[in-house]
Amino acid sequence: MQQLENIDINTLETKLKELEKSFILQKKTLFDPSKKLNDMKVHMAQLEWYKKKTKNLQLGYYDSFKNMNTPFHHDVVHFQKTLSSYWEKMVAEVDLKPQKEGAAFRTRWLYGGTTYRRMVEPLAIADYYRDGGKDYVNKKRSKHFKQLEDWLMEESKNATSDINSTCKKNVEAILTIDSCFWAHVEEALLLCQELKVVKEKQVTLKNLFEFEEYVYQLLKDYAISPDIFLAQSSYIRWWNEYKAIKGSSYTSALANFMSNASNFKQYAVGAYDFP
Repeated sequence: MQQLENIDINTLETKLKELEKSFILQKKTLFDPSKKLNDMKVHMAQLEWYKKKTKNLQLGYYDSFKNMNTPFHHDVVHFQKTLSSYWEKMVAEVDLKPQKEGAAFRTRWLYGGTTYRRMVEPLAIADYYRDGGKDYVNKKRSKHFKQLEDWLMEESKNATSDINSTCKKNVEAILTIDSCFWAHVEEALLLCQELKVVKEKQVTLKNLFEFEEYVYQLLKDYAISPDIFLAQSSYIRWWNEYKAIKGSSYTSALANFMSNASNFKQYAVGAYDFP
């Protein structure tokens, strides 16, 4: 009788191990990061093409996507959703791994994840503000974007490269370093509207000044894509509204930079010398 019980236990253990192997294999087949990465690279290349195409419209890919004013908008939506689905799963995979293994995994994939975040999160922001959203960073930002950013910051603590000089050499090609930049622009536009209705304006003006300083620091670091200076961009719209609020005599570091369009061209080739 005891012998039969041992046989049954051994059989059960064998079946459990086989089921476990089958589950692991099935999971890997359903989501194999390496296998799908090349497909994701193709979608990223399509978004790069879209970015260049909309630049010729003097609009930029953020505002073009927000306004849905190109015939290939639906294709971009498809690329956006596919890429987001992939990277959400990637982040979830890392969270399930043991600490040491997860750290090695995310280091390996961090460059691709960072490029994805800087290219695709602005599209998520455009979706949100197109529908009348407010305070994207605190109310709507996806966990996987935040996680990818946190991993980059963690990795950057050990980095020795000079971000300013790296970006300055290739300004035209960079993606804005802060993937939430356009959310901050949208909030600044809302602050400009808020000034028209609030009685106590000091807090609103202070917030606008903080945004102004934030933009200027990014410019000094050569951390913003020159696309923000395109004639119909939301950033230029904000600047025009802000300049009207502050008056023609207003001076500041950003105001001095924005006062001459030739500065934009110098910035785009990494030739502008910030004070």
